[in-house]
Amino acid sequence: MERFQWLKIAVLLWLFTIAGARELQVKHMELQIKQSDHGPVYNHTLAKILVEYASAVYMSDLTELFTWTCSRCDDMIREFEVLELIVDVQHCLQAFVGYAKDLNAVVIAFRGTQEHSIQNWVEDLFWKQLDLNYPGMPDAMVHHGFYSAYHNTTIRPCLLNAVRRAKRLYGDIPIMVTGHSMGGAMASFCALDLSVNFDGPCEVQLMTFGQPRIGNSVFASYFSQHVPNTIRVTHAHDMVPHLPPYYTYFPQKTYHHFPREVWIYNVGLESLVYVAEKICDASGEDPSCSRSVMGNSITDHLSYYGIQLQAETWGSCRIVNSNLNNYGVKDLRGNIVLSRDPTTTPYSAIVLNSEIGIQSASAV
Repeated sequence: MERFQWLKIAVLLWLFTIAGARELQVKHMELQIKQSDHGPVYNHTLAKILVEYASAVYMSDLTELFTWTCSRCDDMIREFEVLELIVDVQHCLQAFVGYAKDLNAVVIAFRGTQEHSIQNWVEDLFWKQLDLNYPGMPDAMVHHGFYSAYHNTTIRPCLLNAVRRAKRLYGDIPIMVTGHSMGGAMASFCALDLSVNFDGPCEVQLMTFGQPRIGNSVFASYFSQHVPNTIRVTHAHDMVPHLPPYYTYFPQKTYHHFPREVWIYNVGLESLVYVAEKICDASGEDPSCSRSVMGNSITDHLSYYGIQLQAETWGSCRIVNSNLNNYGVKDLRGNIVLSRDPTTTPYSAIVLNSEIGIQSASAV
């Protein structure tokens, strides 16, 4: 029995030693990144804040989301004012734009996959081909479905209008764009759009969670040049970052992630486990990060930093909409845009009552 106790102590000391060494290694890697290529430095606290925004955008009750009273809105992201909530009902897409007081930044969040079966969506990604030339960039190719979900729906024009309003209200503060899963893909196209096409300078920061690949290596290089302040967080055996597939022997003809990845994973044995965070290299396809393991887990895809990233129900694109007609419009296709000027419209002025349910298909 005594030998067993000593063995437990020895294992604990070994784990703490590794943990300390890994922490020093991570800090050293952060310093190297900052000094060598001026890339982004990973901030654990910021990641935990942005993942809560990526979770909140999954909420289907538009009143709770628009008034920021939802169950997912009361932790590290309490001090937030929604300026615009956009719902493309036809394609089952949802995003919001608002002001985060603690970050002094505009935050844009995109909802991820809303499918009858996320398993079907994942399986479908295995067969997705590079099928669209990215405008203005020779040889850069992207995933048509992800590109169209941002560029060819209600989302983009409403979102850009909201960003213009935010700049008038708060000045040239940073814009942080986030999303999970397919929402991460849309967030990426949005960040690039703001950096390249927006009418005026934008300090854009992108952080996504469980994002799939969206383009080839030429596009990845173009993206990292224009949106250098980018972090893609991946989790353990999450299968979605492995999709669509990357083929090592055909780097120019295959999907390729843009940098920089931060891989979070468990280290240890049985109950003696802690979470490690590895800052990956600048290739976008670091073989020692998430590519070092099998991407075979949907469970790992739906949870980041202990935060659940999924809708309350997966049966349909159900939206619960209270009486918010004074704060938005609905077009002929049923798409909903809710806007608010925080200088004139306090949340207390918003009336809460009826519910409606809306059915829709997925965008991809």
